[in-house]
Amino acid sequence: MPVPLYVRYAGMFLALLALSTTLSSCQKKIEDVLVEKAIEQSTGKKVDINSGGSNITIQSQGQKIEIQGNSGVWPADMPADVPRFSWGKIGVVTRSETPEGKSWNVVFESVSGNIVKDVESQLKSKGFQKVSTIVTSGDGVGGVVSAEKEKLKVVVMTGNGTASLSVVQEP
Repeated sequence: MPVPLYVRYAGMFLALLALSTTLSSCQKKIEDVLVEKAIEQSTGKKVDINSGGSNITIQSQGQKIEIQGNSGVWPADMPADVPRFSWGKIGVVTRSETPEGKSWNVVFESVSGNIVKDVESQLKSKGFQKVSTIVTSGDGVGGVVSAEKEKLKVVVMTGNGTASLSVVQEP
């Protein structure tokens, strides 16, 4: 009695599923491998990508980028001279290391009120120089503050309930 076609297909599917599950437990995610190959082909440089949950790490020839999605946590390795801003909720943290220095980007969500002047005063109280402030909205809620202190550069942009903090530390 011949085995029906759908039973054969179901058996082959289950065998492939078992094989792929076994292989994937020993190897990287296929998505990571595909993105690595695409970046390597376009740049000609070796890339290593590791992702888990909402975190992604990309490394290539002395450069490293980490993305923490929905972290909610202030970066522990943020330079101590940068004020610990506490408005809203931290949504995403991105770190990168290159021979040219380190950088951090922190995106805040649910930011309310006028934080532009608060940011400016906090940076000045930490000894930042060359503080520049641009208010982009009539009610003072949106704007950009940039500042420098020795080898640190800080830029904060805010508006529409969000804020973005960018910090660059030169070596």
